[in-house]
Amino acid sequence: MNKEKLSLVDYITYISLKIFSKLLSLFSRKTVIILGRSFGFLMYVFFPLRKKVAKINLNIVFPNKNKKEIHSIIRKTYMHYGILMFELIKLHNYKPENYIFDLNVEAEKVLLSGEGLIFMTAHIGNWEMLMPIMSKFKKVTLVVRKQRNLGAHRFFSECRGIPNVSVISKKGSREIMYDAINNGELLWLASDQNAKDRGIYLNFFGKSASFPKGAGHFHYTSGKRIIIGFCILNKNYTYKFILKEIQLNKNYEQKDDMIVEINKIYIKLLEKEIKKYPEQYFWFHKKWDKEIYKL
Repeated sequence: MNKEKLSLVDYITYISLKIFSKLLSLFSRKTVIILGRSFGFLMYVFFPLRKKVAKINLNIVFPNKNKKEIHSIIRKTYMHYGILMFELIKLHNYKPENYIFDLNVEAEKVLLSGEGLIFMTAHIGNWEMLMPIMSKFKKVTLVVRKQRNLGAHRFFSECRGIPNVSVISKKGSREIMYDAINNGELLWLASDQNAKDRGIYLNFFGKSASFPKGAGHFHYTSGKRIIIGFCILNKNYTYKFILKEIQLNKNYEQKDDMIVEINKIYIKLLEKEIKKYPEQYFWFHKKWDKEIYKL
């Protein structure tokens, strides 16, 4: 990873996060979870960033829930992501124990295969904890969106830079991505963000939303298998790893037809998990048309 020169603000952010990570590493995971939940609750009460966006999104997905139920999900979502944030920050100085992961034999078999894989995931559960799991079985190339604050970007890239994991920018070279899957690695793509005009519009909870074409494109041009995975936080704070392989029913001559079918399968699985664990989805993305959020 090339280290860009940091501004004073970026540098202060970077150093502050490193110090905070060092402090968190002194506490047990149970304590970090309590601190993260508390931080999330305080954010909900005093600094509810993008709360309006979350409310609009939840009203689309759960039109039959009343105002009290919607706000309950939003509160729990802030608390859930407080935990995730603290666990990620701690990763800079700490590697999670194996006992907190639940990985079945079928998933292990897929990951132990020597072939390259295209991995689709989403901002649900704790996608960051997928790295310590999957990198034990296969080298991972992780595609991430660059953050505006370069200090935060550098810090979180270092958190993700665990052994067997390479982090590249979303705007990075496609050649690197092809090299990864052709060399038997796992190419990691978060596929639920709003791709806008670059994506493909499909029905998501009854409204048209844009999904990235990346996974379908790489599958069409490379022939590598696509797997979909989510990492869900259990009530006892262990993680359940859900992994499924995409099975296409027919051969597609047109790339766009294949991309549509792959994303439809992905959306169906994602909607199912969101309905089961609504408080674990990142509701703060503007997933649908921007006009919706002007209401």
